[in-house]
Amino acid sequence: MRYFFRVEYDGTAYGGWQCQPNAPSIQATLAAAFSMVTRYPCSIAGAGRTDAGVHARGQGAHVDLPDSIDFRACAHSVNAVLPADIGIYAMQPVPDSFHARYSALSRRYRYTITQRKKPLMRNQAWFLHHRVDWDIVQATIPHLMGQHDFSAFCSTGSSAKTGICTVRHASLEHVNDDYVFEIEANRFIYKMVRTIVGTLIDIGRGKSETTIEAVIHSKSRACAGETAPACGLVLENVGYPPFITG
Repeated sequence: MRYFFRVEYDGTAYGGWQCQPNAPSIQATLAAAFSMVTRYPCSIAGAGRTDAGVHARGQGAHVDLPDSIDFRACAHSVNAVLPADIGIYAMQPVPDSFHARYSALSRRYRYTITQRKKPLMRNQAWFLHHRVDWDIVQATIPHLMGQHDFSAFCSTGSSAKTGICTVRHASLEHVNDDYVFEIEANRFIYKMVRTIVGTLIDIGRGKSETTIEAVIHSKSRACAGETAPACGLVLENVGYPPFITG
């Protein structure tokens, strides 16, 4: 039987979500924990492949387990054997046709930037020592909205067949000493959010005289800014049809 669950993790110690031969991954760690608890060979499918050092608060995933499993007890036991930087929650049975990646309707990311050195936040925020005109950044963000080809914000190595994404929400909030950029879309391409953030900062600090509209229109990675560090990025939520209650 198939079960959906959410995953929260600090990605600092991992090479990313996806299983890989040369670094620990979130996916492999979850599979090992489920296999240990159930004594059944388990594989995990996730909604998105977060990069090395990227975190998640509401990643979506699914696993297939024997019908005899008490899934609530299973979730409790899996959390007990997982390392402290990974946890699961909101586990529930779903139809066999459900897929954590292909049934997802949206993804929402949050990127945190601080301009005050915060040692306790070193793995959760980008410490930016440059002076930034945040009004310019704020005025630029609405141009991300809607359906566009975001190929200019895609790093090399992507397997995506298209760069077309529909951005449904984009905002910047000033929270205490931090600036929090949030973006939601139906899909994202490789390192898209981090490259958008880096481009916004380059524009805001006057390093680049281009505009977001011009970068999008160019479809060229060379026209976008630097890729922001992984540490500030969190996959906040993956949206699903209403039968997913967690």
